[in-house]
Amino acid sequence: MNAAGPALNRELDSSTPWTVASPMRDADVRSALIRELRRRHRGESALIVEELGVCQGEARVDVAVINGAISGFEIKSDVDTLSRLKGQIVVYNRILDYAHLVTGSRHLDKAVDVIPSWWGVTSARREGQQIVLMDVRPSQPNPGVDARATVELLWRDEALAELKARGFAQGLSRAPRSDLWDELASQVESDELRRAVCERVKARSRWRARPSPRNAPQSPWWTELLPSVAAS
Repeated sequence: MNAAGPALNRELDSSTPWTVASPMRDADVRSALIRELRRRHRGESALIVEELGVCQGEARVDVAVINGAISGFEIKSDVDTLSRLKGQIVVYNRILDYAHLVTGSRHLDKAVDVIPSWWGVTSARREGQQIVLMDVRPSQPNPGVDARATVELLWRDEALAELKARGFAQGLSRAPRSDLWDELASQVESDELRRAVCERVKARSRWRARPSPRNAPQSPWWTELLPSVAAS
């Protein structure tokens, strides 16, 4: 099951303090979304990542789920603007297998007119002391994933290991990572490549803890690997 699965129609407590007069902020929506994703993917081997850098840092996905696919959730709260959304769409369309916009009522109508038809849309609203998430439309598979963008999620040693496993690494042991990415994207079928990238990313032990701000630009701020039923 991909992260586009069942409707996000659960009422979830927000851990962010607020008053009746305060607008719904990114942290409020993010907290509710992550709780729902944890619930939905419980029992799977899925990695939940905040602020996932993609396309060599061109954009960061607010929340991503990596299992057998790469699913991304872009949050636009009531205090955000849509000024960056068009640029984010261009980048996300290259790499995400499923894309989802999670937005407050302030931006809902306008955002639906901007995003591609295959993107999912979820509304977020506050009811009392709860954040309520409700699907407006489900996401569909991305019809135009760029294999080269997908493979850019791999670190150099990971890319080289994938090439060696397939017998394509001859003469590339000292090649820059861009050459390794090119070779993988051209030699490996897209579905197989996606699965390999997802498994490599989920296996990264250094992504288990929150890094300091001095870490590499593409390091996520927070990750959580949900164990599969077999591993639990």
